[in-house]
Amino acid sequence: MSGNPLAFRTTIAAPIAALAALIAAGTAVRAEPPPAAKAFIKQLKLTQDVLKGWEDEHKVPAEWVEKAKKEDTLRIYGSWDNKQFREMSRAFTERYPFIKLSYTRGNSNTRVTKPLIAFKEGRYVADLLTGIGGAIFLFREANALTDLKVLPNFGKLPEGMGSETGIWAGLRTRYWCMSYNPKLISKADMPKRWEDLLTTAKLKDGKLALGRLPQLWLLPLWGTKGEGWTVDYMKKIFSQVRPQRRKEGMNALVNLVAAGEFTAAVATAGYRVKFLVDKGAPVAWHCPEPVPVAISEAGILRNAPNIHSAYLYMNWLLSKEGQLAQFVTSAEAPAHKELFGKGFLSLPKEIEGKSIAFRSPELLGNEVEKKFFGTWTPLWDNTAK
Repeated sequence: MSGNPLAFRTTIAAPIAALAALIAAGTAVRAEPPPAAKAFIKQLKLTQDVLKGWEDEHKVPAEWVEKAKKEDTLRIYGSWDNKQFREMSRAFTERYPFIKLSYTRGNSNTRVTKPLIAFKEGRYVADLLTGIGGAIFLFREANALTDLKVLPNFGKLPEGMGSETGIWAGLRTRYWCMSYNPKLISKADMPKRWEDLLTTAKLKDGKLALGRLPQLWLLPLWGTKGEGWTVDYMKKIFSQVRPQRRKEGMNALVNLVAAGEFTAAVATAGYRVKFLVDKGAPVAWHCPEPVPVAISEAGILRNAPNIHSAYLYMNWLLSKEGQLAQFVTSAEAPAHKELFGKGFLSLPKEIEGKSIAFRSPELLGNEVEKKFFGTWTPLWDNTAK
């Protein structure tokens, strides 16, 4: 698969005959959602078109369930905080009370590098990984991930939100735009297009903070506008706008915008701004066009000790129930193809009706990324000639 996931095109991968036969003899579908799901269905006031087929998405091979009952604790690594994970997974544990969950929250080194090193040594510290990000190519090279196309709900992903080989699935979409302090600049003065940022006087000479992760917003623009445009744009950002080079994390930049440390920051995820907006902080979110979009990838380690439990959890997480449980607890936009365009966004008015620049994980770990950072790094380090 490739292309823009927001084009609402469906994945065309037909299930293999063996999987179809297993599902036909699969577990019985519940008469109704579990209590935790009922609670957020009521909270979100879900309409019948969203609820249609809800329980059918939880019909899985009976063999998976029986084997999962004999497995040990399912180990999951991710970036949700512990409270979010517990709340998000409540409906899952009500569906599968025999599966015990162990969750580890960590940075990229903890949730990605550590499990990969262990796998290469013949050990497993985790079964299921989320937030793999730019390290996906390392897992591909090590043949470390199982094929997720065996999951019934893998087919619920829009085009581009799942790997062609099935080794990763997109769990959520993240829109990487700008945060700004409305006390220091008005909405009307914010750039409408990324090109306009170069000529916005109120954001020049240190009033704009530039984060250290350009792959979040500039790499999607490379994919949409091409190498020539992006290389030229990088050079002009540093020479004409003269931003602050900030080494803090992206979330920390939002807090500093609210504190008035600088007028605006790039790049910022909408869900993080909404958390502060809801608390009354002087911060807002703004998306120039095209809106940079990235996905958060998840995978299951090949031959993981608790692989059937991992199948059940991943399939649940890709269902409407799992996707909306995630949305309710972490305010992140769902990846399910039937939930796009249904208003499940943190700050929808900043996105709706705008063109999209999508960063596929396939752009990471290849020649494109090498060229990208080959230009960016000298500019960031101020060593470019």
